[in-house]
Formats: sequence, C-alpha cells, structure tokens
Amino acid sequence: MSSQEQGPRPSTPQPQPQPPSTANDSPPPRPRPNISSMLFMTAFFFFLSGGNHAPVNSGSEIGPDGQITPGVTEYEWVRGQRDEWRGWLNGTGNYTEPPIPEVLPMALIPPKYSHEPTEHGFYTNMTGFYRGATIHPLSLSSPNSSLSSFWQGSATPPAINHTASWNETRAEAMRGSWDWASTMRWDMSLRERNISKPIGDEWKSEEDVEYTSWNWVKGSFTLTSRPPNQLSTLNDETIIYDFYGLHHLTNGTYNLYALPVGMRPDVRRLPGLWGEGKTGVQGSVGNVTRGILLREMEREVKNQENAFVLGNMKPDDISDITTCPLLISLTLPPLPSHWSKADIDAYNRELVNPTGLLASMNRPPGYCQAPPGLGGVVVADQCGWALGIEGGKGVPVGEFWRDGVTYSAFATLTQLLLLALLVHQMGSTRTPSTLSKVSLWTIIIMSVADSYVFSIHVVLGILGEGGGGGVGMFVPGFLGLCGAVVFGPRYAVLLHRIQAPEVDSRPPPPPPPAPASIAQAPLPAPADNTATTNQVNRIPIASEPRFNINIVEAVRSAFRAAPALKWLLLLTTLFLLPSILFTPRLIPYVFYTIYSFWIPQIWRNARRGNGRALEWRFVLGSAVGRVGLVLYAFAYKDNIFFIEPKPWVWGLVLWQAVQVFILYAQEKFGPAFFLPKSMAPPEMYNYHPHIPPPDAENPTPFDGETTCSICYDDVDLHPFSPHSPSHAHSNGHMRAASTSKTAGGKGKKEEAREGGRDVLSGLGLGDRRGYAIAPCGHVFHTNCLAQWMSIKTICPLCKRSLPPM
Repeated sequence: MSSQEQGPRPSTPQPQPQPPSTANDSPPPRPRPNISSMLFMTAFFFFLSGGNHAPVNSGSEIGPDGQITPGVTEYEWVRGQRDEWRGWLNGTGNYTEPPIPEVLPMALIPPKYSHEPTEHGFYTNMTGFYRGATIHPLSLSSPNSSLSSFWQGSATPPAINHTASWNETRAEAMRGSWDWASTMRWDMSLRERNISKPIGDEWKSEEDVEYTSWNWVKGSFTLTSRPPNQLSTLNDETIIYDFYGLHHLTNGTYNLYALPVGMRPDVRRLPGLWGEGKTGVQGSVGNVTRGILLREMEREVKNQENAFVLGNMKPDDISDITTCPLLISLTLPPLPSHWSKADIDAYNRELVNPTGLLASMNRPPGYCQAPPGLGGVVVADQCGWALGIEGGKGVPVGEFWRDGVTYSAFATLTQLLLLALLVHQMGSTRTPSTLSKVSLWTIIIMSVADSYVFSIHVVLGILGEGGGGGVGMFVPGFLGLCGAVVFGPRYAVLLHRIQAPEVDSRPPPPPPPAPASIAQAPLPAPADNTATTNQVNRIPIASEPRFNINIVEAVRSAFRAAPALKWLLLLTTLFLLPSILFTPRLIPYVFYTIYSFWIPQIWRNARRGNGRALEWRFVLGSAVGRVGLVLYAFAYKDNIFFIEPKPWVWGLVLWQAVQVFILYAQEKFGPAFFLPKSMAPPEMYNYHPHIPPPDAENPTPFDGETTCSICYDDVDLHPFSPHSPSHAHSNGHMRAASTSKTAGGKGKKEEAREGGRDVLSGLGLGDRRGYAIAPCGHVFHTNCLAQWMSIKTICPLCKRSLPPM
C-alpha cells in the first residue's frame, strides 16, 4: 500500500523555530560552581604540596633575604664536611678544629661514678631506652650554691661568668624561655654500632681492627621541666635534643654532643670532649677519635651516594625554647663480680637472634641494676648550667620489643572482643522497635574511639617496623579500623534511617493528666477473645519532647540553606581534630569526652522511656575492654609508651562505672528515675504492675493466670509472697539450715530477711521485673516477652499491638 493510501498518522509536536540571536541578547546564565568540589580540590592540593622549598636538585634556592643562592644537596654538604676534616688532618686545608670547652663534663663526674678501667669490666652496649632519670641542676655562675648530694665530692669548677670567653648577652639569648633550674627529668633513647662494622660490601677500611673498642652512638633525649612546688604533670614542659657521640668500651664512658631537635649537631666537636689537643700529652685517644670521625664521615658520604633521591639540604630549624648546645659525659657501672663480659654478650646475642637457648640461660642484671647504676653530667657551657644525671631505668631494645609483642596480643584480644560485642549487638537489634531504642551518638562516639585506637597503633607500627615489633601493632590497628570504618558506621547509618523520622516530625503536645478515677483503675483483666476494643490505643506512648527544638531547627535550616557550611564544618573538624587529640595538656579532657559514650544512651532512655536498649554483655564488655587499654597506657608503670602513671585515669574508670550504674538503675527503677517531673516523659504502660498476694476472700483475675504463653512455664507473680513456689522452696532450705541453731525455729537473720521482703512486697517495691503483663491481660516472663518483641510487637496470643517495653 502506498503512502497516499495509508490512514492519517497522529501528529507529533515539532520544535518551534527559535528567533535569530542578536548582539543585544544576554548570554545564557552560567552554571553555579559547586562549592564542595572547590573545597575538595583546595584540600587536595594543600595536602600534596611539598612546602616552599625549591625542587630537588634545582641548582638554586631563595634565601631568607630574598636573594637567589646556589642550592646545596645533602650529598654535597656531607662531602664538603668530609673534605674539610680530611684536609685539616693532613695539614692541607683551611679548616680549624673547634676549641676545647672551658668546662668539660667528664671533669665534673662525681667519684661515685668514676671507675678504674684496669680493675673492672664494663657493659658494652646500652642500645634501647633509659627512662625516668633524676636531674640535679647546677649553676656554673655560682657552682657552690647547689645543695644536691649528687655534686658532693666532685671537682668544683670556677665561676664561668668570670672567664674571658663568657658573654652574658649571648648566654641569655641562647637560654631562651627554658627554666634550667627547674629541670627535673631525663628520658633517652639511643642506638650503638661498633665502629669496626664495614661500611658496605665493596668498601672496607684497613683500620677496622683499630676501632673494635669504640661504638658510634646516635639518639635523642627529652628534658622535662616542672614549676617549683607542683606535683601535677599538666604544667610540665619538655624539649627534645638530638645527639651524636662515641662510647669507649674500655672504660665504659660516653661523650656526646647534642643540639635541640631540628638543629644539626656538628660532630667535629666530639674529639674536643676528651680534652686533648692534637699534639697533647695524651693525644693518642684524641687522634683515634679524629680517625673514627673521618671514617664516619666516609660512611655518611657512601650512604648519600647510594640514596635514591638527593634532596636539598634544609637550613636548621632554630628552636624557640632554647638553643643551648649540650656536652654530655656518661659512665656505665662495672660488671658484677659473678658475671663475665662473654656471658652477657651471649645473652644479648640470643635476644637479638634467638636460637631457642634463651629459656635455659640465666638473665644477667642490667646496667641500671648493677651498683651504682648509670650516671653522668651534662654541661651547657655557653649558657652557664650543668645537670647531674642518676637513678634512671634502662630498657634494652630486645626486652622492649618483647613487651611490645605482649601488648599487641593484649590489644588484639581487646579489640577483637569489642568488635565481636558490636557485631552481636547489631544482630540483636534488627527490627525498627529495637533500633529505635539505641542511641545514635553512643555508636558514633565509640567509632571515634576506635579511630583513635587505629591511628595510635598504625603510628606505632610504622615507627617500630625497623625493630621487628611493628607488625604486631598493625593487627589491633586493623581491628580498630574495622570498628571505626566498617561496622560502626554501618550500625550508625542503620540507626539514622530508623530514627530520622523522629527528628523530622513534630511531637504532639503531652496529653492532659488523667482523672483520679482513671488513675486508680484496677489492673487489666485477662484477655477476652470477644472484646473488640484495643486498649493499646489508649496507652500514652513517650515521644521526643520539644527540648531546645528551636535551636536545633535553626541549625538544620541553616545547613539546608547553605550546603557549603556542612563541608566547611567537616574540613575544619579534620584540621583541628588531630591537634586536639594529640595535645598532651588536652589528653585528659579528650579521654573524658570520648569515654562519656554512655551518656547519650542514658539520655535517650530517660527522655523516651526506653528500656532494654542494649544487651548487658555489650555494655559490660565495652566498658571493661575500652577501660583496659587506657589503664595499660596511663596506670601501668612499665608500659611500652613510656607514659608515667596519671592519677586522672582512676577518675576516668570511676566515671565509666557511674555511667554503667545509671544504666543498671534505669532498668531497675525506671528510665527517668533521676529526672524531675517537668522533664520526665509521659507515663508509659507498666508491664510490671504490683499484684497483691492471693486472698481467698478477695480473688484477683490473675490467681489462675500463671503460665507464660511463650515458654509455657509457670510465672511467679508473687516473688516475695509465702504462697509463691520460689519463696516456699527457699523457706524449706532456711528451715533445714536453721535447725542447727534453734530447735524448730528460724534464725534472726532469716527472720529479718523475710520481714524485709514482706515490707517490700506490701509497698509494691518487690522484684517485679520477672513477670510482664500485657495490656490485653496475658502473662509472660519478662525475658520471653522481650525476645518476642525484638521480632514482633504484637501479642503472641491475641495479635494485638504492644507498646514498647
């Protein structure tokens, strides 16, 4: 059939022709930029930026005065120092060795810590940590003013402010704001390496055999200052120093040179700490140390040559607290008489490379356990102060990593317990009625606590990866990540979906108080299958009160009007949260805030009249598990974090116990037992009414209704009544036990106990939580009905709706 023969087709609308555009027409409006995308890109480039330093190997950099100067790489700087030192040793360079200090620390060592090397053997290595040493300050401007017993017997130096090289203006500027007179604690970590160890596989020094009695030492220490007459650690100030030095194994002495962290110590000052000139009377030790120093510079040049990227040398980060350089001399105690150096070295080798013999070997005493322990003197010769060191505790690196493995196992079990309890709690609240009882903010705060645990353990794992104990820290960190990112947010999203309509809907005004005749109505009668009225409809259900509803609605409206505020608030929180969480002075307040995670649940129970929102295994397990980690860190003295015991941690434990006790009291005395009537929720249906004891002359509808309709066991409606089975059974045991005291009578304690029960029962305050009577009149065990209502909120017999329990 041709097209002319076909019927008419329905017409389709055709696009209307647009008028031709002219020069006067305004351009179409441009789409508004997405503020969230702009903020995201800003944060992205900020975190990926590498600072204001010039690119690596750029050849030039901008100096502090704005001038372009040739850039120097780390390799070029180290090689230049090596060439200057080698030229000075060969007599062909222009470098001049630093002068010998006016006051040497080894000259101030008290006789108690001076040992004769020809009569004793000494410990050969103290790699690890030295914590909690006591500091005894001494002013070099008035050295006779110190009253500390540490300095008794030591050589008193002349007043340094009377020497020709003293400059009071420079000394005051270098001392800065640090209070040297109040310095009271020394904590140190160091690592030793024997000088004879080869630099590389291809390069070996011909003088290796000459340096077997020397160790190269590198590490850092922390000085702690506390204001006078204060016992609290909240006002403590600390400063960290980096040091390099040498350990002479023959006499057990250390000479170290230190500068505040961020400033590069000049190792070429180390030979002068032995007080010997290049051609002095005892110049042999000085020449050896100079040769060792040249060898270490060669080693550093070799390391820089093998580096994958040669970075530019950064200028020193001058400390704002103090810039005083420190000269340090430490002395190890002699070996105990019944221990040899070979036995101690064999034990230390077994710790580093275990072969299975550690259990059969006797543990030697540490250097801090052998009398008189480690001692030393620190001299700030350019600032006019000296510090005496004694009484610390040494932790060898092998022992530290063993303690780290023990802690990682404890933290793993704790986090695994918390994760299992959370998953079980999620499984037990699967219906909207049970999810509506759980506080959203309780789960959110727990997730924040898990993220805090994750961050700490990941940092510990990264820092300890080189020592062999860092892998164990990743396991509790991973479990914390699961709680903070996987299960916690999943549970929170589910709670938010169920509870969001509560926030959006306006709660109705509270119902008027019931008349006295209705308030004193009799107990609900047993169910009548022919009844058609639903008593549940007349039961007032608690709703969220309008408490500060105007403020909350105003904030919510502001976020709806400007979505960028939400992103801005999120970015601000991400920037500020790390500094808040890890600020030492704010740590107690942070922990008290995080460990208040039961408060939102307590408040929701009280304001909505909820009960049985959380399982008790979840409440008790979460409280014990989360407190356990805090007690290890802040109450256990030998923790791996080297944190001194804090008194405030016991207040945190008490605060957690108070919250759990309030949750328990809400189950026993009602969710709003502590709230005034003006803030209490509307009266809810009481599943546990007081039922008077059975009376033959005045029977009640429940005298024959004593079978649970779910488990078909008897329900004890009168737990304290002498007619109840449990009471009669307990009385039989009491009578059998009391026959030995009184012939056929009861003991005084039993009579007092029964009298108390009768009083409580008469007042209606007995243990009525064992049974539950539905509005329809059916009787159940409380646990049976609670488990049923976690799945269905209707009566299992008459299928009528049930109010929340």
